[in-house]
Amino acid sequence: MIGAPGRGGRVREANAAAVLDAIRVHGPLSRRAVARHTSLSLPTVSRQIATLTELGLLSESPPVAVKGEVGRPTVPVDLNDDVIAACGVHVGITTTTYGLSTLRGVLLDSVRIATPQGRPEKVLDRISREVETLLAHWPERRIVGVGLASGGQVDAERGLIDHGPLGWRGVPARRIVEEVTGLPVHLDGHVPAMATAELLFGEAAGARSALYFYAREMVGVAVAVGGILHRGPGQAGSIAHLPVGGDVPCGCGRTGCLEVTVAERAVLERAARAGVGHRPGIRGVRQAALAGDAAADRILTERARALGTAVGLLRDVVNPDVVVLGGQAFTDAPEYLAAVYSAYAATTVLPSGDIVTTSSFGPDVQAVAACTGLLRRLYAHPFSLVRAG
Repeated sequence: MIGAPGRGGRVREANAAAVLDAIRVHGPLSRRAVARHTSLSLPTVSRQIATLTELGLLSESPPVAVKGEVGRPTVPVDLNDDVIAACGVHVGITTTTYGLSTLRGVLLDSVRIATPQGRPEKVLDRISREVETLLAHWPERRIVGVGLASGGQVDAERGLIDHGPLGWRGVPARRIVEEVTGLPVHLDGHVPAMATAELLFGEAAGARSALYFYAREMVGVAVAVGGILHRGPGQAGSIAHLPVGGDVPCGCGRTGCLEVTVAERAVLERAARAGVGHRPGIRGVRQAALAGDAAADRILTERARALGTAVGLLRDVVNPDVVVLGGQAFTDAPEYLAAVYSAYAATTVLPSGDIVTTSSFGPDVQAVAACTGLLRRLYAHPFSLVRAG
């Protein structure tokens, strides 16, 4: 493994991370351009590029002539998307998604399965073996590890997951997945992982501050300043009980809490009570609404308005430069985004409210996010994850 312990090794890895990040954001770049972006000396940049190329993270592009410069054409350097890949697994309440991505977060492959039932150890063993099957189809790729993303409370340091809806308590997820796959595993909460995907490759890239708002089976937010996610002490924050109005009862004893109002399972329960049940799942409710079912349309409109209200409330608290909406509650029902935006506009009181956008990852957000959780670590510590091939 490249990168000696001690201060010298840490400095070299930090320099390599700076070079890698500059090329990720601005590439392809010449060595001189990398030096300008990183404030490193040209010899240091050249050494780091040589090492990162040996590791398979970078490659040289065809020479190009730079306007205004004399001499031989410049040889730019860019991320090498042909060798290394990151695997990601997102464990959801009803659906588990796993996939493989390039260094730029572009999915090469992804699969969705119903989240297995049973003891968490057996569930994770089953998922890990499914991942092994996927990776076997990509023998030409060097897999650097597995990013494992989940809702609930994730202890990345100890590799543990607590997930109330799944009944998981202190599950040693990292150890289980590592034992089956033989790959290093990086844990992250699913909302922070999704926000990281937006910061690295999505709608929040380059933003001075960003609020990421996720809604599907669960709801959650993440806040980033200067491209860095805020991660508070201890357990993750929650917006499940944010009051958005309405008469939907919550297990906490109150009514109108956000998650019980907008979560897919809650929407399906209301649809069943209203007689909207011709086709299964949330897509069946949407199809019924599109076909003219007034009850289905009312339920989805109420959900959209509750989401918009929550977005407006949180936007006023955080006051970010950009708000990104992610998760199937937004991306799988584009015809209800107008209701989301209308409720948001009616709620926010800060000026310049036209800062909300929808994630470009669409239904792939879970797979991309899980892969990106690992990629973030790779960009910060390239020598710790990648061996020379």
